[in-house]
Amino acid sequence: MLFTAVVTLSFLLGTAQGSINDWSKPCLSGVCFYDLPTAGTSSGTLKIWGSSSSITDITTAAGWEILDCKKDTLAQDIRLVCTGDSKCAHLYDKIGAVGKIARLPERCGQNAFARISRAWVPADQSIPEHIAKRLVKRDGVQPQVKALHIDTDFSSVDTARIGVISFAIQGANVPGAEGSPQSLGRIEKRQFGFIKKAISAVTKLNDVSVDKTKTLDPFSISKTFNVLDEKISCPPLEGRLKLDVTAKANALAAIGVAAEGTIVPPKIKDFAVTATLTADLGGSINLNGGLSGAVDSGKIKLVEVGIPGLSFPGVLTIGPSFRIDAQANANLDVNADLSVDINYKIDEATLVFPPNSKKAQAQGGAFTIGDTPLKLSVSPSIKATGTVTAHLIPSLNLGIDALGGIAEASVFLALDASATMKLSLEGQAQVAATVNRISSQASVAPSTVSRKVGKAIAIRQAAGGTGSKVAVSTSGSASLGGCFEIIAGLVVNAGANANFFGLFDSKTTVPLFNKEFDLLKASCNQI
Repeated sequence: MLFTAVVTLSFLLGTAQGSINDWSKPCLSGVCFYDLPTAGTSSGTLKIWGSSSSITDITTAAGWEILDCKKDTLAQDIRLVCTGDSKCAHLYDKIGAVGKIARLPERCGQNAFARISRAWVPADQSIPEHIAKRLVKRDGVQPQVKALHIDTDFSSVDTARIGVISFAIQGANVPGAEGSPQSLGRIEKRQFGFIKKAISAVTKLNDVSVDKTKTLDPFSISKTFNVLDEKISCPPLEGRLKLDVTAKANALAAIGVAAEGTIVPPKIKDFAVTATLTADLGGSINLNGGLSGAVDSGKIKLVEVGIPGLSFPGVLTIGPSFRIDAQANANLDVNADLSVDINYKIDEATLVFPPNSKKAQAQGGAFTIGDTPLKLSVSPSIKATGTVTAHLIPSLNLGIDALGGIAEASVFLALDASATMKLSLEGQAQVAATVNRISSQASVAPSTVSRKVGKAIAIRQAAGGTGSKVAVSTSGSASLGGCFEIIAGLVVNAGANANFFGLFDSKTTVPLFNKEFDLLKASCNQI
């Protein structure tokens, strides 16, 4: 089976308003922002808010210098020292440091915000010279070095002591999804309204395509796989069926998300991803074999590649991958070589997941089927009867990790393109035939033709009242008679594999498209 795809999968939210977070200003008022670094391909904004005594800041803007901090971990011990600024007192003010949620400096930890689980005075009071020069000393004595343990174990925070700390996120793995002061600035008691605003702004970024998105690198796949190679022996009959798949894909995926909930206690109250799918698919079933019996390959993973994701570590991370699976099954009494080419086109199939979110909307896109050539060759004096079905299943899978691992799930968008051949053929001597569908507006009843090259037969389609013509060319010195039917199918679904804060679970599905097309349904006395 030959598969060729150009895919645009766009999960797009937000508006291009630029950065909200200002590293030069401390966030000590109970409201903090964090923007993804502009140097990367992704963009987005995280906002947290709560009591001003429960959210603190240990950045330079708040008067702190970090002495020891690793940039590639979520949990660690750090040392820090106050530069002499009065704002330093906020860290220990009122309820003390333990339990507070702190904004971290850039390059200190993977995460933007962390829980303080322990605070103490370390034995190591050393301060690098380049930092010591900037410190305000009292009576010639340098300030005391402090130590904190920080992590993202938000479920261990005492809510009764700290209070509720809320969050909102919007982002995409393409530029332009940062929040705006208008969409992120207001705090409402019951409805922050953020996701609704983010979804309503989707049209501003919804034109991401393979041609227009220069910030994402498209990924290409071209590889041949054997899907089915079965030998069946049941004396006095035995045979072999072999089916190969050549998978080719040129795809581009952009993802985006909007979510809101609480960090303390850890819970996501609303969540949505948006997707737009445009694809050109071509499939070719190449069957070589002589077999009597039934075989099923099961679902086989052909290839899986990771694509750029979106991450606010410790709060919400989405890691996408593009995967192609194949499956073939047959129930045949055949000694023939068969090849069927089928082309699909999907135009702007749109999804918002989960379907029960307040802003969910799904639109089915246009779908067409291209030319369908059928090639048959049979051995002398045989009968070919039965059914062969082949599936090629490309999918986009989004691995979701929320709030320090409290919940994990995977959301998928899967397209199952299939082709089924139903055969009842009889060959005399060695013969090969090639059948090509030709578009026609007229409805023509089936007829018969001679086996001379250049003759044509007419077929009818099961769906709709229009007919198509089929050009048939043959080689060999004998005849091929009987009936054959080709059915093309396409099923497009979105779903999930686990419960995610009660917003969706493994039973949540979004059917985008499900249809069978009876492409060829013909009978002929002789070809």
